[in-house]
Amino acid sequence: MEFQTISSAGQNYVVSIAGDGPNIVLLHGFPDTPYSWSEIAAALVQAGWRVSVPWLRGYHPDTLVPGRRYDPETIGRDALGLLDAIGASQAVLVGHDWGALAAYSAASLAPERVRALVAFAIPHPSVLTRSPAALWAVRHFFLLKLPWAPQVCRRNDFTYLDRLYRRWAPSWSGQARDQTLGAAKRALFSPATLEGAISYYRDLPLGRQPAVLAHVPQVAGLIVGGTEDLADPELFERTAELMPSPSRALVLDGAGHWPHRERESVVAGELQQFLAQIPSAPTHAGGG
Repeated sequence: MEFQTISSAGQNYVVSIAGDGPNIVLLHGFPDTPYSWSEIAAALVQAGWRVSVPWLRGYHPDTLVPGRRYDPETIGRDALGLLDAIGASQAVLVGHDWGALAAYSAASLAPERVRALVAFAIPHPSVLTRSPAALWAVRHFFLLKLPWAPQVCRRNDFTYLDRLYRRWAPSWSGQARDQTLGAAKRALFSPATLEGAISYYRDLPLGRQPAVLAHVPQVAGLIVGGTEDLADPELFERTAELMPSPSRALVLDGAGHWPHRERESVVAGELQQFLAQIPSAPTHAGGG
């Protein structure tokens, strides 16, 4: 991937843009980088899409904006700002982990700009239920809010990230996993970018649902999860049921938190099939 820095409304975006055609944006999560989308991005370019793959704000030093928060509404506006920066009035948003949350928020804020939404590993927050088991599964949310979270993450060459990968994707092993984890460690090596990545957790309110996430957005969605991830597979189904046709869930047996890496070829095919079912994009600058 080749990245360029472009700006919109005071925000820098470090983004790879390739291909011609309707716009699709691939948003990574934590702890991860845009490189996790490399193979899927290449397949989409070959299929006739204009593919934009940004660094999430905070993960690249050029994206840091002092004082700008990382709450759900703001990161949703980040995604919409990227559309402005690349000259797209509308796009398909594909997100993993925090990228999925940004896509959900953007689709709630401006559904007319989101042709469709593909969310990996994160059911919509409005369908989540509170229980001791569910809270234990997401205990990292609480730890990463603590003042000493950066020190915990950085200790012993980011051993904490190794533990998260093992817990979130227990059956994933091999070169792809090691490359993904290694890239994440390099991206977060700087104190400034590590602070940025952690700020997504610090700025997420836990006691109440933010208004932007109160309801499932009414755009077509493909909601993808794995049976070995933190979330109950039923929650992916429930999210898709609340979205308009041709929405559906895809739950991959034996996959964990990175289904787009753990089952890359399967996900690429299912994604192409879903994209073929959504309405055609209107004609406008930037390819739609």
